[in-house]
Amino acid sequence: MHTLTTDAAAGQFGAVQDWQAMLDRHACLFSELLPGCAVGFVARAGSGIHPGKHVAGVMTAGGAGEMLTWSMDGVRMRAAIQGYAGFQDAGVDLLFVADADGLAAMREALAGEALSVIKRQIRAGTIMFFVMKTKYQLQDAGYEDFLDSLGLAFLGACR
Repeated sequence: MHTLTTDAAAGQFGAVQDWQAMLDRHACLFSELLPGCAVGFVARAGSGIHPGKHVAGVMTAGGAGEMLTWSMDGVRMRAAIQGYAGFQDAGVDLLFVADADGLAAMREALAGEALSVIKRQIRAGTIMFFVMKTKYQLQDAGYEDFLDSLGLAFLGACR
């Protein structure tokens, strides 16, 4: 996939540099992630998800547009914008699909507490959350702290 990193390419997500600054501020939250771990954000309008479709159809839904990615390079999480062609080709472990209100709230919170805003938007239903790996794969990859910070505990009460 082609990765874009300029402000002009960022479009609906805001400036990549602002996302990078946010990720750097919260570096400790991602410190347990293994190299190659990746999270993606796409706009619902380009996600391929259509209202009223059965959830099973989501995995085969095509998409078009851009995806904001946060990926662990072994040293830190890196923000980038890349093309998005659908769930099957997203290449991320976790995918967040945001409607227009969710995207706006994320952009507005970049200089502050973007992760808290993302958490609130998930609870409000303006951001949907899709897990592309099993809970054991996510646990082994080091996602526990990140998911807990978003209020998305995936391990349950008993370990």
